[in-house]
Amino acid sequence: LRTAPLLFSPSDPHALFFATNVLFKTTTGGHTWEIISPDLSRDSPDVPPSIGIFRTPDLAKQPRRGVIYAVSISPLAGGVIWAGTDDGLIHATQDAGAHWNNVTPPSMTSWSKVAGIDAGHFNQQTAYAAVNRIRLDDMHPHIFRTRDGGATWTEIVKGLPENGPVNVVREDPLRKGLLFAGTERAVYVSFDDGDHWFPL
Repeated sequence: LRTAPLLFSPSDPHALFFATNVLFKTTTGGHTWEIISPDLSRDSPDVPPSIGIFRTPDLAKQPRRGVIYAVSISPLAGGVIWAGTDDGLIHATQDAGAHWNNVTPPSMTSWSKVAGIDAGHFNQQTAYAAVNRIRLDDMHPHIFRTRDGGATWTEIVKGLPENGPVNVVREDPLRKGLLFAGTERAVYVSFDDGDHWFPL
C-alpha cells in the first residue's frame, strides 16, 4: 500500500507540500509546484531474504522503487523538514530543501518502512520516527529518537510488546516529554520522551 504525504507548513499557511520520491512545494494554491529535494529513495534497493523462493538474480537489478512515505516540518523552524521513505531512509534539511542530509539510523536496513515521523515541538533538532519492518518478517516495535538533527539516534521501545509493529509516533505539542505511539494492535504513551512506554 502506498501513501502520498500532503501537508501544510505549520509556520506558513500558504506553503503546501506533497511527496512522491521527491518533495514538491507550492505557495500558489497548487497552480505551480517546485521540487525541493532530490530523489530520496534508495538508488539500489537490496533484495530481502524474507521473499523466499521469489528471490532471484534479476531482482538485484531492479530499478529504484521507493517513495517518501512520511514527512514532518518543524513547528519551530519552517526550514527544518524530515522525510522518511518506505525503503528505509531518513533525510533532513535545515534550509527548506536547499541541502539534504542522509541521517538514517545505522541499524535501519532496506525494506524498513518509515511509517511515521514527527518533528519535535520543543527542540528543532529533535525528531521521532516510527519504523515498520513487517516486510522483513520483523514484528518487533521500532521507534527512533534524535535530539541532534539526526547525527545520532536512540531506539526507544522499552515497555512496548515484542509483537507489535509501530505505525505512528507523535509528540504532544504542549507537554514536553509526552509521546504517543500506535502499533498494529494498540496505543501507548510515554511520559519521559520515549524512555518508557505504557499501554493506554
